[in-house]
Amino acid sequence: MTYLRYRTVILSICCSLVVFSIAGCMGGTGVSNSEAKERALDAEEQHITEQFENASCVESWSPTSFVGLEKGATVTNRTTEGVYVEVTHPYSYSTKKEEADVESTARYLITPDDVQRIHGTDVSPC
Repeated sequence: MTYLRYRTVILSICCSLVVFSIAGCMGGTGVSNSEAKERALDAEEQHITEQFENASCVESWSPTSFVGLEKGATVTNRTTEGVYVEVTHPYSYSTKKEEADVESTARYLITPDDVQRIHGTDVSPC
């Protein structure tokens, strides 16, 4: 094999590996890891908001922490179904009986068209 032919074969193999690596990061779902994490965190904040807006016992609440708890998201699996993401999201609230600064944890399935909360913390304070 000539040097030029050898170099072309090696370059083709390297390009193929790069393309397949990038495709593997997408997992065939069309959703990147960063997009999946962002959508899961947004969905958890919306879930918390819905729970507290309808809670008659709550005097005040916030989707943030006043003791340093932070949002977090980790992609835990990529399948043909979609991207699974574990999230933690802080929130605080007060009722006549208590004041709390805590965080929820949840698992989401993210697809190009949907965000589904698989399971997670019950954030209803009442």
